[in-house]
Amino acid sequence: MKKIAILVIIVVVLTLQATVHASGPRTSDVSASPNPTYGASSVTLTAALTIDSDPVLTAASSATNAGEIAGAPKADADKTLNFSDSIVIDDVDSPSLVNPNESFNVSVHTLYNFSRETEVVMFLYDWDAWDQNDDYLDFRVANISGTGNKSFVFEGLAITRPKVVNLTAVAGYMNESGVLVLSDVFLFPTVSLNFTIDTFELPGMVKSNEIFNVTIGTTYNVAPATDIHLDIFDWDTENWTLRYSKIISGLGNQSFNLTLTAPPSENMNLILIPWFSYEFGNDTVRGVLRYRNFTVNVIDFWIAGAEYFIDSLGEDGAGIPMNASDGVFDSTAEERVTARVPVEELTTGSHLLYVHGMDSMGNWGNATSVILDVTCPITITDIDSTAETMLYNPLPVTVNTNYHFGSETKARISIYNHDTGQLIASSDAKALSGSGSEQFRLEPIAKSLGLLTLTARAEYYLVEGQKWVSRDSSDFSINVTSPIMITNLEYPETVKRYDIFTVIVNTNYSVRVRITARASLYDLDTEKAIFDSTEKELAGTGSERFRLDPFARSAGVMNLSARVYYLDEKEPKWIFCNGSDFTITVTQP
Repeated sequence: MKKIAILVIIVVVLTLQATVHASGPRTSDVSASPNPTYGASSVTLTAALTIDSDPVLTAASSATNAGEIAGAPKADADKTLNFSDSIVIDDVDSPSLVNPNESFNVSVHTLYNFSRETEVVMFLYDWDAWDQNDDYLDFRVANISGTGNKSFVFEGLAITRPKVVNLTAVAGYMNESGVLVLSDVFLFPTVSLNFTIDTFELPGMVKSNEIFNVTIGTTYNVAPATDIHLDIFDWDTENWTLRYSKIISGLGNQSFNLTLTAPPSENMNLILIPWFSYEFGNDTVRGVLRYRNFTVNVIDFWIAGAEYFIDSLGEDGAGIPMNASDGVFDSTAEERVTARVPVEELTTGSHLLYVHGMDSMGNWGNATSVILDVTCPITITDIDSTAETMLYNPLPVTVNTNYHFGSETKARISIYNHDTGQLIASSDAKALSGSGSEQFRLEPIAKSLGLLTLTARAEYYLVEGQKWVSRDSSDFSINVTSPIMITNLEYPETVKRYDIFTVIVNTNYSVRVRITARASLYDLDTEKAIFDSTEKELAGTGSERFRLDPFARSAGVMNLSARVYYLDEKEPKWIFCNGSDFTITVTQP
């Protein structure tokens, strides 16, 4: 009886899309920021350039996959034993590869035929140790009769250091004379080592015939002088792109730099296969550790330059040069090209800035424009707001402005979260003309606790650009407090099913006016409220206890959340203040 493993590699199919080269890069996301007050020295002009179509194939997937030895070699030991028709080993389930000190199990499956009840024994040996002193690792005993099959499970095994262990299962039974007869033996290896890929760095895009590196950061724990191979296979050409090996020993970290050359006009759809070899009997077995599919996009066309024009588009190449944000034009997508546009001599009002790019073959792309409005027609002079408010209460804010518009223009004030940039509220738009001052009032809702830093922006509607434009802003802060906070919970850790149990919610509170409060209990698994406490009136500062007496409906672990609320009588609705999660084990009565 001999079984040889098959190394299985999961193949990831990469969907490829053929495209056709366009005439020049596409220009998008053009902006001039910040839009200056008239008289400012310059403004930053930015744009994104992309070659939409490329003559190379673009891979739609570069997924990471892991594979291990699917089945290790298994063979009979070369010993002369009495193989009777009593009990034989049919198969063994055991991991082929484990980490040092990792716990694993071995299952030995047998077939048997006994005419009487017979005591059988299954031993598990280290083959090398068995040859020396007959020490077994573990054994299992069972009494069986008749014909059938039985599995013996050895749990909690571990190999303490990196090595190849030739595990051996030996089956035996007690004959009528009470003598142990060994009836079958099964030999199978388990390899103990660790080799993991922690980092995998490669360029997302390279030029035709360019030499580039793939850097692999690893962690390992291996036997001395282990020969680790890092081979790269090309799915498209069905050839090995690189074969690399390195002798490593012991426990450590190491980075490997693999040098590849990009082919002309062809993407590289590759797989990195780390493997090692070990001896099993007369065979040399290759063990695949982990592997990774990846794609390197190879380009023939890339963005080579960009320029801009003011107010009118001139001849290709006659504009003012722009710079790549990383200092070099060398890819099919430049997410940010920039230029400093001087504005001292520009007249007040709106100006058009045109931007377009050129590819490596000298093709100029489309031009995209942005409006540069060199004015600041409305400014914030003062902000009046409350210093503190409760959670989910309105924040009354009054913003005073000065303005100067040559013609009737819509204006408003918008309030944003200073840290996240999220829009909180906008005032009603007002039609303003000429010069003067105007007051705007807003009442956003406080939706988060703590010190809330806000930004008020004065905005006006730019008809030419069909958008709202901000030229002036001012920051202010409001402290948002919770009127009720849970300090601790009192509850039983275990209750019986169908029993009523008690949860005490202890709270501290601080309120400026008298409010109505309650506590509620939520089942986190069903996301439903299961019990509400009695409502209580709170005023001033102090502490309060809320009692809940829910019913334990089903056995198991109850994942619960105690939450406190106060009643907003204007709406009216209950406003969440604070919560605390906990679990209770429900046993059968």
